[in-house]
Amino acid sequence: MKKYILVASVSFAMLAACAESAEEEAAPEADPLAELAAGTGPYMVANPDGTFALSYSGVDGSEYTGMLDGNTPGAYTVTDGKFCVDPPDSEEEVTPVLCLTMGEVGEDGSWSVSVDGREGEPATMRRLDAAVTSPADQVAAGSYLVDTPDEEAPMLVVWTDDGLSYVARGVQSGTWRAEGSQRCSTYGDEPETCGEPTSEIGEDGSFTAQDGDNAITVTML
Repeated sequence: MKKYILVASVSFAMLAACAESAEEEAAPEADPLAELAAGTGPYMVANPDGTFALSYSGVDGSEYTGMLDGNTPGAYTVTDGKFCVDPPDSEEEVTPVLCLTMGEVGEDGSWSVSVDGREGEPATMRRLDAAVTSPADQVAAGSYLVDTPDEEAPMLVVWTDDGLSYVARGVQSGTWRAEGSQRCSTYGDEPETCGEPTSEIGEDGSFTAQDGDNAITVTML
């Protein structure tokens, strides 16, 4: 009797192992290009005409994009809760360091922000990638939308974990969706445009993609 029980146990174990092996073989492999097409967060786009755009895609399907003045970022520091940014120098002049004062967070999640030493109406800032529950969240690495009183369109600001600062002006808001390796975006009344990645992501966080008729390079920030 024990012999039959032992044989049956071995048989069931072999069947279980075969079933697990079959499930592993049947599991579809992840498509790296489809994963890139559905990616979220901040990224920079290098266009074939030499211009650069800064964009942010949210997990909720929202998308923001604006043009950069070149691809050289500024730098920022946070010391004792004080945030200061050193913008990239222009061809004409050296840009001074700017320190910001953040106001209290309102019920809608936004707050006022002003440049120390400058008069005028403050801007309004809100974070796109995370909830703000403390003053530290207002100056943490992340993606922000800034409405200034003297500009019609907002600015998109991205502060990276390694202390870099990217700022795009004239930002448009839209939506995005992904289907397989294809990614499509819609802005305002403009028709939907679609493209797809053409390479896997490299060690520097960049990959190539086809955006309509244009070959672009995307760098995740």
